[in-house]
Amino acid sequence: MNSTIETDSQESDAIKNEERYLVPGLVRGLAILQAFNQQTQEMTITEIAEVLDVNRSSAFRLIYTLESCGFLRKASQKTYALDSKVMELGFNSLAKQSLLDLATPLMKELRDQTQLAVHLSILEGTHIVFINNIQSNGTFTSNIGLGTRWPAHATVIGQMLLADLTETEIKERYKGFNQWDTFSELTPTNLKALLQRLSFVKTQRSMVSWGHYNHDMAACAAPIYKQSTHKMAAVLSVSCPLGSYDEHYFRNDVAEAVIQTAEKISKFIY
Repeated sequence: MNSTIETDSQESDAIKNEERYLVPGLVRGLAILQAFNQQTQEMTITEIAEVLDVNRSSAFRLIYTLESCGFLRKASQKTYALDSKVMELGFNSLAKQSLLDLATPLMKELRDQTQLAVHLSILEGTHIVFINNIQSNGTFTSNIGLGTRWPAHATVIGQMLLADLTETEIKERYKGFNQWDTFSELTPTNLKALLQRLSFVKTQRSMVSWGHYNHDMAACAAPIYKQSTHKMAAVLSVSCPLGSYDEHYFRNDVAEAVIQTAEKISKFIY
């Protein structure tokens, strides 16, 4: 019992020693910046004071400091909003990182969440190319290697990437193309059928293949977009043997997890 009390006391002392190095004003200043989001883009001094649980005078001094440093700006006579310097901080850091650097940690999180193999693909000509693969935690081992190429027209990943192109770009890309290999009843067998298929794909947040390309495999794909151009940068996907999940669960719960992860990655891609 005494040993437990001594341990708790030691942990408490350690926390206090660490906390003495904190700069309260900086902590509160960062809390102000974090309080702004898509739903709260402008705030008054009173609202900021309530978020920090401080008086108006303390809130004003913090706001004045952040405004002077270029992190806040006057949005109206009474409200403040984030200034461009906040976005520059994130952009300068993210712009120096590659798609792989930014996507890999989130791909691992998706793998841990779903227990499935996770992939990252781009479009190259009339093929998709796998540029990153995270193996599943389970017994299933994906045989997809880096640089593996699949026909874009026949895969949900490829169809999603193609759907981001204009009709003119697609026609140019498939000019003289005659390798319309068929893998299921959903595989387009000519350019007209491909364009019809892509008109449907454009309306989807994700695409699921339930044995349509590899007959014993399920896959789900969702797009990753660049913030600067809103064009598709890559496609995130998961794969597993058909017996791994119930189809309804895969098309709904797994698909939603893939979509959410793709959207998270998109926030960091410029």
